[in-house]
Amino acid sequence: MIFKLFPDQQDELKLVPETGMGYQLIQARFKGEYTLKEFIVLNEELVVENNYQKKDYLKEIFLKGFNLSLRNAVYRELKEIKLINEIKSFNVFGESGGHSSSTKESLVIYPDGKSYHVRLSASDADKRIDKKNNCLLPGSYTTTKRDYEKCVNDGDNPVERYALPNEEKIEWAFHIFPQVKDSYQFGIVKPDFGKRGGGEECFFENGTSFGTFKKQTDYGIFYP
Repeated sequence: MIFKLFPDQQDELKLVPETGMGYQLIQARFKGEYTLKEFIVLNEELVVENNYQKKDYLKEIFLKGFNLSLRNAVYRELKEIKLINEIKSFNVFGESGGHSSSTKESLVIYPDGKSYHVRLSASDADKRIDKKNNCLLPGSYTTTKRDYEKCVNDGDNPVERYALPNEEKIEWAFHIFPQVKDSYQFGIVKPDFGKRGGGEECFFENGTSFGTFKKQTDYGIFYP
């Protein structure tokens, strides 16, 4: 089943850290039900059950496209939402088995104030980008400028490189110039969801300062 969240729950999930760039792996239950299930949430709004037997739902989103899937999905409300990497998973969807990221356990790094980071998305309305304050929301992932450029120049598939759950084509790049106080943690993407990983990823636990989101471009464009 593919469903979408009401706006108030989308806002609630903006306060929940990502599991990886563009998605959250959560445990929750449907309103009116008592059984906890695992779900993959894409861009804080489109949700599929994280059950290996139902993995075709992710392929359905890929075939229809994110926007069409979103328009056709029914609203459902979730209760008792918890991020999977904060609790033990009882499903194994991906090759890593736990969906935990060592990036969140790595040392804190402070930017030099000169380089930029890139966030990739299949949606032109990435909800982790605060376009009112032009910044990255807390608990969000990016990749580095150098890894983005390598991915593009090598003709690599970003869905494989960053082990994204949905195979929909990456269309957009969001260019962010963090200030020296905008700390992050650096790591290498683990294989998951049948994807090989290997790309560089950065986790901004506290997000970035106002004014650090500079430009949205088509995927493949470098900035400046």
